[in-house]
Amino acid sequence: MAGDFSPLLYREARLLDEGRFEEWLSLFTGDAIYWVPGDNAEDPMAASIIYDDRPTMEDRVRRLRSPLAFSQSPPSLTLHQVSNVEVLEEEEDRAEVACAYVIHENRLGLSRVFAARAYFSLRKEEGTWKIARKKVVLLQRQDPLYNLTFLL
Repeated sequence: MAGDFSPLLYREARLLDEGRFEEWLSLFTGDAIYWVPGDNAEDPMAASIIYDDRPTMEDRVRRLRSPLAFSQSPPSLTLHQVSNVEVLEEEEDRAEVACAYVIHENRLGLSRVFAARAYFSLRKEEGTWKIARKKVVLLQRQDPLYNLTFLL
């Protein structure tokens, strides 16, 4: 029987929405990758919208927390919706999970919606499931994405 990884994905979304970025980082492995591909959703070496390793993720969070982060002043209000969670592959200490992913953003009186399919590579570390890779394939990845400075 496949594990239910929905609570982990729901928690990840809630932490982003609540701006609890340090706790959000704690859900990831030390060698995690956070990837939002551009046109080519299969090749991480192709132009990407975001391609962060763990140190770059930590730097991104530091920048979001900085009072000099003018691109997020005031910060975006977001609502991440996770649905249609599907376990694609599962072993004792690793799993591949996909879901429908919709991000609503409101900032400065403007609202935007980003629809995506998200893919998570999960790995069990010390008895706890962690995110080793998060890949968010936006439907609008070929459109101009103005000020995409919040976390997807």
